[in-house]
Amino acid sequence: MKEWNNPWNSFNSMKVLMWREWLEGCANLNFLPPVTVDTDPSNRCNYDCIWCNAFDYMKGGKHDIPEDHLLRLADFYKEWGVYSTCVSGGGEPLINPGTKRFLKALKDRNIEAGVITNGSLIDDEYIDIMAKTCRWVGFSMDAATSETYEKVKGISSDKMFNVVLENIRKLCARVKELHSSCDVCFKYLLHPINAKELYQAAIIAKSLGVKDFHMRPAGWDNLSKTKDKEPLNFQPLIELVDEQVEQSLALEDGFFNFYGVRHKFNPNMTKKVNFSRCWAAPLIVTFGADGNCHLCFDMRGRKDLILCPHYPNPREILKHWNTDRHRKMLEEIDISKCPRCTFGVYNEIVERVFIKDDMSRYFP
Repeated sequence: MKEWNNPWNSFNSMKVLMWREWLEGCANLNFLPPVTVDTDPSNRCNYDCIWCNAFDYMKGGKHDIPEDHLLRLADFYKEWGVYSTCVSGGGEPLINPGTKRFLKALKDRNIEAGVITNGSLIDDEYIDIMAKTCRWVGFSMDAATSETYEKVKGISSDKMFNVVLENIRKLCARVKELHSSCDVCFKYLLHPINAKELYQAAIIAKSLGVKDFHMRPAGWDNLSKTKDKEPLNFQPLIELVDEQVEQSLALEDGFFNFYGVRHKFNPNMTKKVNFSRCWAAPLIVTFGADGNCHLCFDMRGRKDLILCPHYPNPREILKHWNTDRHRKMLEEIDISKCPRCTFGVYNEIVERVFIKDDMSRYFP
């Protein structure tokens, strides 16, 4: 199924080929400082999403990174040569009041910031800060009606859906007013509960003024909250989803873009694993709300994937990065026990392009 009209987009995994030196480092097991990092200001959350991939992480204790340490992280990212950070969390990042100053500090240090949020805690100050500091803001929406929103988000509020829609509209208006480079994205995890609302959600997103609509199938395997439940079966829905993707692509107008990302999944939307081991994790590291550096943001909370603490001194990671222990931790990851891998295509590229040279990369 067609995923997009414009291949020059931030959801196209082929962009990782711009990171050639880092990919070669992954292939040679000589890791460069990461291109980007995740920062989790908080692992507390005011929602209880049915597909939460951070259930274990939050169950292990609720934490916020102190504001002064967030500012130390911004300084360290600059020192380490990090280009960007996704401000997200195994929770809702805006719960931490220090996130506002952190976004400003990142901007002052020329580190690009993206934010993933449920949007429920945004106020006018946040709207102004995000429009001025963020390269993108992704709103986890996953619904086109208040009823479905309550179901997938695990909340009891028939007003919150419209509250968040208004927050999105206000941020889009502020971005336009400032001629900001901030891209606002309406994010949609596809699930049998919300599959019938995909096109309706795309219409809503366009009406709000967002630039991007991003859809992908929800993961469920090997996640504590969902792995013991009946597996999701997308097969009866594929024709319906494909029809709505085609309709949604027709909504594009030169500003609004629809991306129905499926290349990271099998045709039936199950987990795809086309690589033999974890290679690409050193492209990124997560500075967690629990004060630890996690090797994989898809598996926050796994104690065997904690590289070292970053609190109280972020420079602690320099003692552990690109060491034999670091390499051994990655080698021992059992990919059969991993959830859907965000970096699956990157792992495949390291293996097929930089190790096996299947593309004869030095020839035109």
